[in-house]
Formats: sequence, structure tokens, C-alpha cells
Amino acid sequence: MVEKHPNDISEEKVRLLRAGFKQYLNSEYAHRKDKSTILSDAFYPLRHDIGVDFWNILSSEEAIKRCRERLESFFRNERQKKSPANDAGVYMNSIKILKGFIDDKFGGVDKFIKLSEDEFCNKVAVNSSLSQPRQSEIVRSSVASVPRPCCGEVKKYLLRWDGLENYSLQESALNKLFFQTYPNNTNIDDVLIKVSSLNDFYSTNIFSPFQVAKHIISLNIDARLVAGDVTLVNDIAKVTMDNGTVRNFYSFATKYCSHHMPLEFPIYDSYVDRLLRYFRDTDRFSRFSSDDLKDYEKFKNILIQFTSYYRLEPYNLKEIDKYLWQLGKEKFPRTY
Repeated sequence: MVEKHPNDISEEKVRLLRAGFKQYLNSEYAHRKDKSTILSDAFYPLRHDIGVDFWNILSSEEAIKRCRERLESFFRNERQKKSPANDAGVYMNSIKILKGFIDDKFGGVDKFIKLSEDEFCNKVAVNSSLSQPRQSEIVRSSVASVPRPCCGEVKKYLLRWDGLENYSLQESALNKLFFQTYPNNTNIDDVLIKVSSLNDFYSTNIFSPFQVAKHIISLNIDARLVAGDVTLVNDIAKVTMDNGTVRNFYSFATKYCSHHMPLEFPIYDSYVDRLLRYFRDTDRFSRFSSDDLKDYEKFKNILIQFTSYYRLEPYNLKEIDKYLWQLGKEKFPRTY
């Protein structure tokens, strides 16, 4: 049974607390390079139900100890982390810093809760820039408003996909080409048509479709496709051109495999890349370097972690593709 604090905290008051805490970190922990991580980690139990109320965690040292136990159990049982004790320790360090800030500025979490928003601003000497966002913050508001992944969000974007006539018809045409007309990859004519079609529909910048088609034929890929061999993507991606240079058509390779076996080979593109990095930095759903997204085996595992972390298991990887692509295109549009 989760113990609940008797007082409700408004979203605006939480926002002000985060802003005040950020100001505190910039002042008191100026030497630390991980201030943004501390800020995010400190509020982790507010974003996730770990079995203990967030505000009660900050009430006493005993509550801090209970939180660490709950957090370790949560990481072990819910998130299946490899080092739950170590991870819990990292998060608890940030939570303790937040508790120190609240104790120092307000005399404890109970007194903080009783403050009005105006009293809060006066208490921490918050200037008007905290209450009234700067223009640069307003410009970033579309990024800040990226909705947290959940089944409802995925469903919403899948319904939108069905209403995008150009994309749904394009996908239908490619499905007919890959599944019915030319399902195999042993004939150069068949493969060349598929490569050219993908290149045209997706603008994948394959300037020599014939060279790529010959490369695919040489790999004898059909059995590996059926087996869901993730190492195939990087093999297809690296093509030696006539002048001896090796080009990496990674995004194209994910699309080529995906259109044969969509449930086994999720598609990589810049929008998916940007969103996965955004949610990594926001919620720390996984620890990976940006370069890992260009290693297909790691990329697929990151997507599986993403699906598990946000409890999106009712949807397959193809559906997650459609959701992430649309969301990324909406929130992180390209500028030309």
C-alpha cells in the first residue's frame, strides 16, 4: 500500500520547485558537470510509481532509507536493471541533494507544501525569469511538450497514420512489391526494382541503385532475413563503390530489411534517432551512446528497452516505428 501525503501539490508549484532547485544547483554545485542529471534524477520517484509517495520520501532520513530499498526493488523487478543497487545509489544521491535544498530553504518538506506559489518565489528569491519564461525557453516549449510515451499516445498516432493517404498507399504499394511480386533476393532485376522503389519513396540518397543491388545479391540474404539476423543490416549498409570507397547506407538497409520482415527489423531514421536520445536524456529509460543507434543490433535492443520501459508491449516494433516517426517529425522538424 503506497502511503500518500495528505496535501496536493500543483503542477505549477512542482515547476517552480524544479526551477528553484536548478538555480540552487547552478549556484552551489557550479563545479559539477552533471547538474542536469542531478535535476532529472532527483524527481524520478515523482515521475514513476516506485511504491512510495514522493513528498514523504523528503520528510526524514528514515524515509530516505525506505526510498532506496523501494527504488532498488523497482529497478530489479520492474526495470530488470543489471545493477539495481548501484543505480538506486546514483538516484538517491540526487534525491538527498534535493532534500538538502528543501530543508535549507524551507525548513522541511511540510513547510514547503504549505507555501503558496508567491511565497515560494519570495523564499528562494526567484527572479521574474523563473515565473515568466525567457523567449529562448518559449522557443523550446515545443520540445518540452513532447508527451510521455504510453499506449494511448501510440494508438493516437497509429490512427493518424491511417489517415495519411500518401504514406498508407505508399506502404501498401511497397508491401505488394516486397511480399507478393518480388519476395526473394536472388535475381538482380527483382532486387534493383526494390532498391530503386525504396530510394524513390524514402529519398534515401542511393545514387547508384545498381551497385547496391549487386551488393545485396552477393550477400545471399533470404535465409538471414527469415531468421531475423540483425547483423544483416550493417552488412547490407556497407557498399563498396566502383572507385573503391565504402559508403554506409544504414538507414536504407534498415528499410530494405524491414519491408521484407517488418516485425523483426525496425526502421532507423533521423526522427527515431532524435526521439530515442530525447527520452534517454529525459527519463533515462536506457543508457546508450548516440553512436549505438548506428549499430543495428544495439539499436533494436534500445527500441525493445524503450517498449518495455514505457509498457508499450501491446504494440509490435512496426507500430512503434510509425508512432516514433510521426512524433519525431512533429516535434523535431528538419530545417532546410
